[in-house]
Amino acid sequence: MNGKQPTAVARPLPADKRVSKGYFARSVGAYVPKVVAAAFEKYGFHTAEIMTSWETIVGADLARLTRPDAIKWPRGAKGRVASDDDAQTAGATLILASNPAFALEVSYRTQEIIDRINRYFGYRAIAQLRIVQAPKAETPAKTEPVRYAPAVPAQGATSPIAEGLSGALASLANNIKAASQPR
Repeated sequence: MNGKQPTAVARPLPADKRVSKGYFARSVGAYVPKVVAAAFEKYGFHTAEIMTSWETIVGADLARLTRPDAIKWPRGAKGRVASDDDAQTAGATLILASNPAFALEVSYRTQEIIDRINRYFGYRAIAQLRIVQAPKAETPAKTEPVRYAPAVPAQGATSPIAEGLSGALASLANNIKAASQPR
């Protein structure tokens, strides 16, 4: 040390009052299920699993043609059915949005879709399927950047105004190329 004395009195740190140590930092993704739960419950989804796993549940060919729109759960006594062993809740009605061109094909495969959903969840989650014809939102196609052809000087234009104009256009083209290139 250089022999200097500290100017302030060293105080001990306060005791750690956290209940569980090391659990104070969480990723933003950990909060997403709580935030979107209210929005999904509005449309009858208890979790986002049917939305996020739709392609896994029904397969790529049906996922391309359809998307789950809402789930309508039965109310009260109408929702109860008697089975061999005990009473269990009846399945819900899944409202499925389909491209109008493929709605008939999807309606032919209704039982297959219901079976796949129930097999995925392990219980009779869906009992009925209602198909709504709604066009799928198109994703915008990725467009290529516009390529400008270099200005070709006219054959007989030798006036000072034309030379100044062609120089200004060439300078403008160089500035546009420089600005459009990634840095």
